[in-house]
Amino acid sequence: MMMKLRFCLLFIFAGFFCSAQNENQHQLAHQYARAGECDKAISIYQEFNRQNVNLNSYYSNFYNCLIKTKSYFEAEKLVKRMLKKSSSNPKYKLDLGFIWKAKGLDKKADKLFLETIESVQSGQLHLINTLASTFTTREASDLALKTYLHGQKINPNQDYGFQIANIYRNLGKTELMIETFLKLVQQKPNKRLNVQRSLQNALARTGGNVDNFELLKSKLLKEVQRTNNTDLTEMLVWLFMQKNEFDAAFIYAKALDKRLKEDGSRIYELASIAHENKNYSTAINAYDYLIKKSNSAFFKESKILKVISESSEVLESVHTKNDLQALSTKFENTLQELGKNITTAYLIKELAHLKGFYLYNIEEASELLQDCIALIKNETELQAECKLMLADLFVVQEEEWEAILLYSQVEKSFKENPIGHEAKFRRARMSYFQGEFDWAQAQLDVLKASTSKLIANNAMYLSLLITDNTGLDTTAKAMQMYARAELLAFQNKWDASLLTLDSLEHVFPGHSLLDEALFKKGQISSKRKDYKQAISFYKEIVENYYYDILADDALFQWAKLTEEFEKDRIQAQLLYEKILLEHSGSIYTAESRKKIRELRGESIQIEQ
Repeated sequence: MMMKLRFCLLFIFAGFFCSAQNENQHQLAHQYARAGECDKAISIYQEFNRQNVNLNSYYSNFYNCLIKTKSYFEAEKLVKRMLKKSSSNPKYKLDLGFIWKAKGLDKKADKLFLETIESVQSGQLHLINTLASTFTTREASDLALKTYLHGQKINPNQDYGFQIANIYRNLGKTELMIETFLKLVQQKPNKRLNVQRSLQNALARTGGNVDNFELLKSKLLKEVQRTNNTDLTEMLVWLFMQKNEFDAAFIYAKALDKRLKEDGSRIYELASIAHENKNYSTAINAYDYLIKKSNSAFFKESKILKVISESSEVLESVHTKNDLQALSTKFENTLQELGKNITTAYLIKELAHLKGFYLYNIEEASELLQDCIALIKNETELQAECKLMLADLFVVQEEEWEAILLYSQVEKSFKENPIGHEAKFRRARMSYFQGEFDWAQAQLDVLKASTSKLIANNAMYLSLLITDNTGLDTTAKAMQMYARAELLAFQNKWDASLLTLDSLEHVFPGHSLLDEALFKKGQISSKRKDYKQAISFYKEIVENYYYDILADDALFQWAKLTEEFEKDRIQAQLLYEKILLEHSGSIYTAESRKKIRELRGESIQIEQ
């Protein structure tokens, strides 16, 4: 009895030992295979074969190593062993097919692949995914495509649209990818947002993406005009907005608003985005549509924002005093219609800006701002904006301490807010105007880390201006003279500012501030509507200071005045192109490209 017990224990321990040894050998072979040392791995797997170790446990690694070492005969024997055990598993048929491919037996392999794909029957969704995934892994995208197309055919209710479209993308068949996505949207409208994201990512990654976006636009236009499909129309509006073609987006958004009997929210959103992107004409038309729309929920906001958009359009282009007076009248008429209240506070602020900084009616602008501050009552960002504007008017009126008091109030109330940072910047700028460069520099250094990119950039620019021009006593005096000229220009004392800038050039010939002085002269000349003189200053910077930081700014202003004032479209286009060629990193490149397209007369062909 004891002998039998000992024999059983010995047998059990021997089994454990063999099992542990096999496990160790498995791990060792796996490490060899993973490290690319296939010969060593194969020798272990061949030993497993002789010991009749379970083939499933090491098949994949053994197969891959045999393929890598081009041991096709042994690989084929291995696969056929598995097929005898699992003849219904298509994975092994594909493995056999890829061996034949590797041996150059393409026709034989392709026949097997097609037979395997076509053998899949309705409802075998897992098999479709397995086959397609295997083909994709083996970089056989055309076969993965055939698998999904077969799966779609035998399972009409199953959706393989995304997979098929992505394979077309991988194959470089952009047109077929787009057509597949558009078909998917028509069949599955709830997929539209996902399709938009996929298209945006796919086309942005594809070479020549501008042409591909044009291809998408062409396909969408054709399908919308053919089917009048609402979801495709939604996509078309989205695409036009992506491409900043807001006028076309408005046409189709308006059609959707009418067709779906919407409340105007779609149009309101489009108008807001168009305004943000400085497409004021579309914003104005959209707000006008909402104003005329019966029972519009956006009537008051549209009334206000239409005037704001008209104001931006006028102020950001070449304009006359009559244009400004007409604009002021529009503001006042709208205020009279809607009344002075919390809803129209923003309108009041913008009217004050127009009167104070363009019509130079300082007293009336100050009164409007004080009314606005009183209307708002609570410390909101809008009230803070009014205080900052009022402080700027105090600077114009030479009431500098009153200005500093308001700047400090806003900074204290909104310490961690961008508007508080803006107040801090203007307070630092006031010190700069006064020649207190060290104090200004200390504040600007803090503002360089502002979360607002605009404030951080402005702080960086002014900080560099001070640093670069206050190294020596003589240059500090030049800096004081230039800061004084900037203050005079801010106060609309243009003659005095120009005289100071002329003195700077005379007293400090060859100074590094001279391009800054020329640019300031260009700005003053534009404010005085002396556009020819402004162009001459900007041109001088471009020609004589092409290496300096203001070269692209001057070139853009020169191009803009050439287009809007001199009406010379050809010369303006050449100047915008010069920005792209010589200042590719400029902040004006995107705007220049847009201007070039407009000047070339590139328009959107649409059926209204």
